[in-house]
Amino acid sequence: MASEHDDMDAAEDIRVALGRVSSEHPEEFFNIANDLRALGCDAAAVPFYEKAIAAGVVEAVYNLALLHHECGDVDRARQGFVTASEHGDAKGAFMAAQIFEACGEHQAAALHYARALELPETPVRLARVLRLLGMSADADRIIDESVGTSWESAVEYALRESTPTYEGLEILDRHWTAGEHHVAVTMALLLGEAERTDDAEALLLVAAELGDVHALTNLGSLWCDNGDLEAARRAWHRAAQRGDELAANLLDRHGHS
Repeated sequence: MASEHDDMDAAEDIRVALGRVSSEHPEEFFNIANDLRALGCDAAAVPFYEKAIAAGVVEAVYNLALLHHECGDVDRARQGFVTASEHGDAKGAFMAAQIFEACGEHQAAALHYARALELPETPVRLARVLRLLGMSADADRIIDESVGTSWESAVEYALRESTPTYEGLEILDRHWTAGEHHVAVTMALLLGEAERTDDAEALLLVAAELGDVHALTNLGSLWCDNGDLEAARRAWHRAAQRGDELAANLLDRHGHS
């Protein structure tokens, strides 16, 4: 098996060879690097990404940064993601923001999240950072503006005390109808508040059948509340087997069947 030193030597040999190559299609360097990554040859992919970057292939900046990130080189990864962000790459901006947020650098995180708002997972994370910066009004505005495109924003909006139950259900139902089943648990909660327990149960059943483990756990809790402890235990047992900690705790609390 080749050592890490051997991999580094091989990568340097490739760099030397690439220095002698002239190509009118620099995207081929990018494609080769991606192919090498797919084969598990990360070290060999690096010089191809570097060559592609030098030739102006912007996408290579993000991919190389991602490689560094997966290899545990956070400093190089952050530098690469920041560069990608500055070139308008939303995925790079999101990853840069994640790293800055994890380090407690909330101003920098907010800057890069703001560049990644086209991604549906971004708004709630930008809002979270803005609240840490004392900018709650701006955070609320970000959520308000993204309820139609981000299911996570829709959930946060629906759970606000100021949001009427019917309005929250309407917003969440649009995401559910579009195939976003992560909203099921929140929808079921609101349906319960509206005294529509049968609808909540039916929704959780569908979501659980679609693979939502949290829906399965909540379905068990609903059955428990309705007095069917055996059915609840079966649901919690299935959810716990799939790694849901809440289900495991509920099983411990209510006893195993």
